[in-house]
Amino acid sequence: MLADDHALIREGFRSLLGKNELFEIVGEAEDGRELIEKIANTNPDVVLIDINMPQLTGLEVMGLIASTRPEIKFIILTMHEEREYVMRGLTAGAKGYLFKNVEKSELEKAIKTVYDGGNYFSPAITSILAEHVAKPALAQVTEITPREKEVLELVAGGFSTKQIADKLGISIRTVESHRINMLKKLDVSNTAELIRKSMQLKLMESNE
Repeated sequence: MLADDHALIREGFRSLLGKNELFEIVGEAEDGRELIEKIANTNPDVVLIDINMPQLTGLEVMGLIASTRPEIKFIILTMHEEREYVMRGLTAGAKGYLFKNVEKSELEKAIKTVYDGGNYFSPAITSILAEHVAKPALAQVTEITPREKEVLELVAGGFSTKQIADKLGISIRTVESHRINMLKKLDVSNTAELIRKSMQLKLMESNE
């Protein structure tokens, strides 16, 4: 499955991969909501996904799919080289992280590796992962996405799940997904501990 909001990008990768008999492209999506629908209808083994997409971002889609369809594997194809994006992608469940200027041979190798149950990251990602291991406390902070931080601040403000969903224009299920993801990322078991630890890490210091 190919997921990117730019038709030319999808066309390029479709042309690139369509020549390989090992692969079958079962569908394409130009936004996050369409991708979720297409996944339900086609059951892809591997999804090549961009981070920035309309409706729902690639990271949000991965977070939602991971809890219900863990067998589906995601490879991020993006132009973002920043450490924050890499860590957010891996936290969301990506099994691979590549840049859009990837060579055909490397892309094919990545798909095969991920399909077989492994992980594949472009060489440039290796140093970022090493830095993440060396600085786990900092990683906790950078792994929290901007949307998760918005949800966190509203939770700390006493808003209900429904109120948060209405304020941010997202579904109740998505709000819950963000909350659960933050509990896992900060290694806490309930909302009270989540707020307390987020204050210790100064995740909400902009509101103080």
